[in-house]
Amino acid sequence: MSGPFISIVMPAFRCRDTIAESVQSAIKQTYARWELVISIDDGEDYELLLADAGLKDQRIRFTHTGGVGTGSSNARNVGVAAAQSDFIAVLDADDLFISEKLELIAPLLATHPLISTGLQITDANLAPLRQVGTKGAQRELGADIYKFINISMDSMIIYDRSRLPIAYDVNQPCLVDMDLIFKAFCHTAKCLHIPAPLHLYRKQAVSISNGPAAADKFAHIKRTLLSRLETNHYDFVDSAAARKGFETFLRASLKTELAFAAQSAKSSSFLFEDLLEAHLKKERIFER
Repeated sequence: MSGPFISIVMPAFRCRDTIAESVQSAIKQTYARWELVISIDDGEDYELLLADAGLKDQRIRFTHTGGVGTGSSNARNVGVAAAQSDFIAVLDADDLFISEKLELIAPLLATHPLISTGLQITDANLAPLRQVGTKGAQRELGADIYKFINISMDSMIIYDRSRLPIAYDVNQPCLVDMDLIFKAFCHTAKCLHIPAPLHLYRKQAVSISNGPAAADKFAHIKRTLLSRLETNHYDFVDSAAARKGFETFLRASLKTELAFAAQSAKSSSFLFEDLLEAHLKKERIFER
C-alpha cells in the first residue's frame, strides 16, 4: 500500500481501563502505513499491559515524558517530537478511530495541511450519544466558520507539522485543542473537513471536561482565549475573519457554560454540545 506515513500520537495518563480499546482501533486501521507513539505520563508499563491484552505490533512505539502528571499538552508535545512523520494524528487513550479513518484521509494530506473529521460522541461505555460535524458535504472551512461546524473538541484533526509548526500550550490546563487550532490557522487559511464520524470521542463521567468545577475551569480558559484574540495574540492568515469567527463562537460557548453548569447540577444526562447548538441556533449563528 502506497501513501504517506502517518504518526498517531497518544498521551497516556491513568488510562489502564481504556487504552487497549484505543490502541486496537489503531491496529484495525484499513490503512497500514502508520506508527503509534504512546507518550507515557504516569510511569505505567503500558507495553506490558498491551502485550497482556494480546496487542503487540511493531508499529507501536513508546516514549516517556520523564515525569508523572506533567499534563496532556506536554505528553502530546513529547509524542510529536518522537514521531517519525510530519503527518500527525491525535488519538487520546480513551477515544477510538473508525477503521477507515486513515485510509480516507491519507490521499488528501499532500494538498491539505489541516484536516478535520466528524465526531461520534459516546458515553463511557461507548454507547452513542450524538454526532458533531457530520452535516453537509466535504469542504474547506475558513477560520471564520470552523468552530461553528466543529462545535465540540478538536483532537480529531490530522495535520502536517512541516507546514503547520504548532505545539500544545503546556501552561493551559484544558481546551488545549482549541488553542492548537487557533495556532494552525496562523499558518493556513483553510481546514479540509470530512463530514463523517471517523473519531469516537468518549465522554467520561469524571475527566478534565466533566466532574466537579469543570465549568469554572472551562469558563476561565475561554476568557483567557478571548483575551488573546482581542489583543491579537494569534497572527492569523485571515486576521479579521478568524478573530470575528472565533470570538463570536467563544462568547456563545462561554454563555452556554453558565447555563450548562446549572443544568448538569440537576441531571448528568445533559450534553454541553446540545445546549451550545441550541444557543447558536437561537442566536442565528449556527451552520454558516
